[in-house]
Amino acid sequence: MALVALAIVVMGGATPANGDAVNPAIKATTATATKAAVCGSSSLNGPTTPPAGAVVVPAGDNSGVDLRKANTTYYFETGTHTLEPAQYAQILPGENATFIGAPGAVLDGKGVNQYAFGDTATGVTIRYLTVTGFVAPQEEAVVNHSAANDWVLEHNTFRDNSGAALMAGARNQIRGNCIKDNGQLGLNASQHGDHITGLVVADNEVTGNNTDDWEHQGQGCGCTGGLKFWAVNGADVTGNWVHHNHGPGIWADTNNNDFLIENNLIEDNESIGIFYEISYNAVIRNNTLRRNTWKAGAERAAKGDSFPDAAIYLSEADGEPRIPARTSKIEVTGNLLENNWGGITAWANADRFCGSAASTTSDCTLIVGPANTSKCSAPAIKDQPLYTDCRWWTKNLDIHHNTFSFDPGTVDGGCSTQYCGQMSLLSNWGTAHPDWSPYLGEKIEKSIVYESNNSWHDNTYTGPWQFRIYDMGRRVTAAEWVGPQYGQDAGSTFDGKAPATPPITEQNFEDVSTAPYSAWYGSSVTHQTGDAHGGTGSLQLTSTEGSGSAVAIDKYPGYSGVIAGKSYRVSLWYREAVATMPTVTWNVRWRDENGTVLRTDPISLAQKTAWTEAAGTFTAPTGATRVDWTFVWSAPTGSAFRIDDVAMRGAETQKA
Repeated sequence: MALVALAIVVMGGATPANGDAVNPAIKATTATATKAAVCGSSSLNGPTTPPAGAVVVPAGDNSGVDLRKANTTYYFETGTHTLEPAQYAQILPGENATFIGAPGAVLDGKGVNQYAFGDTATGVTIRYLTVTGFVAPQEEAVVNHSAANDWVLEHNTFRDNSGAALMAGARNQIRGNCIKDNGQLGLNASQHGDHITGLVVADNEVTGNNTDDWEHQGQGCGCTGGLKFWAVNGADVTGNWVHHNHGPGIWADTNNNDFLIENNLIEDNESIGIFYEISYNAVIRNNTLRRNTWKAGAERAAKGDSFPDAAIYLSEADGEPRIPARTSKIEVTGNLLENNWGGITAWANADRFCGSAASTTSDCTLIVGPANTSKCSAPAIKDQPLYTDCRWWTKNLDIHHNTFSFDPGTVDGGCSTQYCGQMSLLSNWGTAHPDWSPYLGEKIEKSIVYESNNSWHDNTYTGPWQFRIYDMGRRVTAAEWVGPQYGQDAGSTFDGKAPATPPITEQNFEDVSTAPYSAWYGSSVTHQTGDAHGGTGSLQLTSTEGSGSAVAIDKYPGYSGVIAGKSYRVSLWYREAVATMPTVTWNVRWRDENGTVLRTDPISLAQKTAWTEAAGTFTAPTGATRVDWTFVWSAPTGSAFRIDDVAMRGAETQKA
């Protein structure tokens, strides 16, 4: 891939966050996003002379300057400006006030002042100032810490502050700023009452934030990174360079809706690049994500935890047509993901819903109402509509026309593909926690894979990608991911080609295990090394009783992925092991999802002293979704035969 070109920051390129539909005529392309290289650039230099009518604020101690007038422009001269040396001393702007910095104008909190700009005035504009040295508490912010509406923040430097650099209110415009090395967050877009709409965050450089390492101080507080959004209804996050943050890059957490995350360059963040969590309706388009999640992924792997850390993490993210937005799905398209720890993980915690202990917020869904958590309790939650409305499901994901490139050797010096390089769609077994949960067992695992309209398609993969699906125990190949059992990534290519249709099963017995075969009655099963049909391993099936013997697959209710009406070829190689080999009946049993046997197709294995193939082609009966088989025979004790290279695959893909 070509390196990203250094680009001049172009202001005003974001789509207005007004709920207008995204133009469907715009075709997603996997174009490389350009750097909004703001920090240290000339774009941060303000005017060298004050605007007409401006109040000139000299450098030095500004505690005696009245900075509260409405409809007034203040011009901060070059040099360092300070406020009264008191914890809560701050600038409380008047309505529609404007603050402009000359080149080199710095507002310094000196490690004493908590806030630089606060209170609830609307229409405030701040341009070309450096704001540094303020010590806002955790979860609070230095600039606009009251989250007032209609603020415009452009061409500023917000660096080396504690807490978050910025809060945001409705219709805030945050453009072309350097947001760097702040203690907790660059931006904490959260407002009391959850009324933020029409937020624009465009063309900023956001780097090095969470210097105070709050995730480890607060034992995983979930409160750090570059840009954080809470309950924002309508935001355009476009053209930003989000890099080297000590946590996630862009994180929308809890009841956000109607997001456009587009044309951002997101790289080298220690955790997730884009995190969209218990939120709704988003377009994530034409972003470039590189080398994200290396540190967080390695820390998880060092603990032996194989949960698939990702560059883009969609956790209980819903495309929901009942909530007005520019889209009714979670669309991820036209993005380039290159050498991140992982790809995209779509996850739904079966135990996470309104009122459960696994929910990290006291808020409920936007469908029920954030303040109506008490409605989602037993016994009402077991019935519709609350059964559906009381949880965030992870549904209506449309992940298409992205490019996923992965070389494990580049990831922090290498990584085991047990942990990295994974694409995932999964949930967990629902527990009785609380004991009245209606989402027990496999309900959410089945929902996220088969019932929630979640689709990967028309993507391009390069490298040794693996796929986790359904639950943590299922790590599958591209062929299985694309195949009939899961049906993902139609039209996608893997290292330049489509994967072969996967078999239902292939068994070559090259390890020492006898799985998945076990003695049913009157028999034993042992692994044999040497004199195999292929490789070095085979299984030996031996009579232990003369009245009858059988061996069965220990995989009830059988192998999944069968499609009713489709033809399948089953085959194996066998030979006599101890004379005289009995005549064996190989019974192929077709089952429905409940495990009921719908039909049995027998294949005869006559005595052969040399390796011989036995095969049959059968059409799966109506209702069949699974298959298993048994071997049944009657022969004297001690007679035996061997099997090797057992396979079942679609008849059209059988090997020559």
